[in-house]
Amino acid sequence: MMRKLGIVVMVVLALTLAACTSSPTVSPTTTTKPLPAVDLSVTPTGWVPVAYGDAQVSVPESFSVWYPGLNPCELSFSKPSSLLLGPVVAAYTLCVGPTYLAFGPADLASQPSRKSPVLLNGIQVYAFRLKGVLHYYVPSLGVDITAVGPMAGRILDTLTRSPRTVVLAPGPESVVPSDWNRLTYQGLAFAAPRSWPVIRTTQNMGIGHCSNTGAIFYGPNVILSTDNGIAVFRCVDPEPTPQLPQDGVQVDVGTRTLSQLAEQGLRLVFSEHCLKVNGLKACPATSPAYSILVLKVTVPGRSKPVYVSIGLAGNGMVARTILYSLRAA
Repeated sequence: MMRKLGIVVMVVLALTLAACTSSPTVSPTTTTKPLPAVDLSVTPTGWVPVAYGDAQVSVPESFSVWYPGLNPCELSFSKPSSLLLGPVVAAYTLCVGPTYLAFGPADLASQPSRKSPVLLNGIQVYAFRLKGVLHYYVPSLGVDITAVGPMAGRILDTLTRSPRTVVLAPGPESVVPSDWNRLTYQGLAFAAPRSWPVIRTTQNMGIGHCSNTGAIFYGPNVILSTDNGIAVFRCVDPEPTPQLPQDGVQVDVGTRTLSQLAEQGLRLVFSEHCLKVNGLKACPATSPAYSILVLKVTVPGRSKPVYVSIGLAGNGMVARTILYSLRAA
């Protein structure tokens, strides 16, 4: 009897050891955090999403969108309802219509200590009203929003993350679809959808629509430029109507790229916190930060950086795929 009991104990022990050695051990520190998501469902039909840093709201097509450097008091005669993107001059609010919203960087002082956050589309928001003005403090997205007028609440209800948060979030790299184009240019290799036209030029095309510099990408297409000269644009856009964000990618390799962009009114500020992408160092621009992501990329063998601009549209996954396709040629 004792012999049988001993055999049973040994079998149980063997099975226990086998289970311990064959079961995968997952450390809490190795779990992959899911990517943030753009809530596309909050944009009503016929409305246009507008990004400011990590935040995005949607506005009707009848709105005007004012980026820094555009003065509604100089250009607007009809006083349309407006979205003002910071830094905002208080006097501008006298020149806009019945509903207006103003975005600015998050200010901790804006948070009333007596208030508790509420969830809006999965985002924590500190919301309060002061003298008829709605105030939203959104620390996770780094923005303050003030809103006035009959449509203010409805527009604030469209608040979500911008595609930029998806593109720059840590997490798994996107897999390049097999039907995408593989391109090389000046030592840089990357991928883009095969349907996008490839434009090669010696002109500095700027970044984005000429009346909304750095805001909305021309696209979808691929622009490859040596930036030997400055392109001349003819733009007539008296009312800056909201434009649908576009996909696209642009690579600028000129030694005077930044100075030429400055001549066109665009001064890029790059983050000190850079990404490592397939052996490349890629530093994202922190300003401007709308619907175009600009990266200063260090390519081995080149003495000067390459500037890569990626359009931020939809849920951001096309742009993320382009970003993680970057590598040395």
